[in-house]
Amino acid sequence: MRLREVYVTGYGLVAPMALDAAMLFSRISQKRSCIREHPVFAELGFANTAAGYIDHHQWQEMTAEVQSDALPRQSVLAEYVARQALQNAGLTPSAFARVASGLFLGSNKYCVSQDLQQASRYMDEAGSVDLDLYLQNHEPVGGAFSRRVDQQTLHLARFLGIRDHISTHSDACAAGTMAIGSAYRAIERGEIDLAICGAVELMAHELSYYSFDGLGAVCQRSDFAADQQSRPFMPDRCGFVLSEGSALIVLESRPHAERRKATPIGRILGYANYCEAQKITSSSRDGSKYAECMAAAIENAGLTSRAVEHVNTHGTSTQANDRSEALALKQVFGDAVSNVTFTANKSAIGHSLAGSGAIEAVLSLISLHSGVLLPTLNYDPDKAEFPELNFLSEPLHQPINVVLSNSFGFGGVNSSLILGRA
Repeated sequence: MRLREVYVTGYGLVAPMALDAAMLFSRISQKRSCIREHPVFAELGFANTAAGYIDHHQWQEMTAEVQSDALPRQSVLAEYVARQALQNAGLTPSAFARVASGLFLGSNKYCVSQDLQQASRYMDEAGSVDLDLYLQNHEPVGGAFSRRVDQQTLHLARFLGIRDHISTHSDACAAGTMAIGSAYRAIERGEIDLAICGAVELMAHELSYYSFDGLGAVCQRSDFAADQQSRPFMPDRCGFVLSEGSALIVLESRPHAERRKATPIGRILGYANYCEAQKITSSSRDGSKYAECMAAAIENAGLTSRAVEHVNTHGTSTQANDRSEALALKQVFGDAVSNVTFTANKSAIGHSLAGSGAIEAVLSLISLHSGVLLPTLNYDPDKAEFPELNFLSEPLHQPINVVLSNSFGFGGVNSSLILGRA
């Protein structure tokens, strides 16, 4: 028995080369990539300099609006995107303090790079860091260790006056989708009436590059231009491209939205989250675990697989992940797979880890609302490894009612959302 309908009434987004969701959607519709050479990667002489990164001009504009020189960057980004989402929903920050509300954010570890670089200055010959000396002399923007994983959650909770439910999800690539799904469940069960949820991720830096390159997950094909390196579901795919960004969504119970006469943008219809515990960096090779997660989300929505018309795939562009997801999609949709269209947004924006699921959910909501389905960049149907899956290589104008959006993370955390038209 369904408890309460959950409406989407607003969203905000910042991605590489895009300061709002409409800008990003338009850019991908025009088959224009957000991936380019990262100047830091080039300076360091990395074999692959491609990345999706938020540039200096974007940071200038965000900082000017947030008007705070004391905040660490992830908090500036979180507030800027939250302001967008609230404006889109017709809400003010004070609305969250007047009702039972929640804040659900996906974000992975930030306590790296800058803090480690600074701390290394207080290292002795034996390799030990004098932490007391470091803290006495450390005065970066935001304070020592300001890049901890929950910093932006704390900032938004204060900014919005949220006190009923506050959580930070750090579940790798599935964290943003898990945050949205957790907010959906809390509203559906009647625990809260209003939530802001999504993800904030800033990991397009050298330490992340070293980490994922060590796992063999980052593309190293120097013969591909930067904007051609993310190639989901193509036989010559070579790994993902690091990216960053944020997307936040405002969710409301139907009664709350109706009381304030809000116009819904879409609905959250269902959600599933499974931990498969197969292998920390790889899923079951036959796709069965991904398929279980997708099927559970569809069932949670009270639908059958035939109701799903479009899928926003996880599509990282790694050999193992794409193959597992393709096999799973064929298991879920069976003979009806030809009736479904597919897209992979990471082909245009790269992989922003926790941010990806939230960004892709917003793009899916815009597709539901506008009837425009986004293409997969660098995809050639004539050379496809899985030709039975109808991945769009061009934008398609086609009204749809139900979208499945997937996020599958390292550590075996799999999450799927079912989104519907308002």
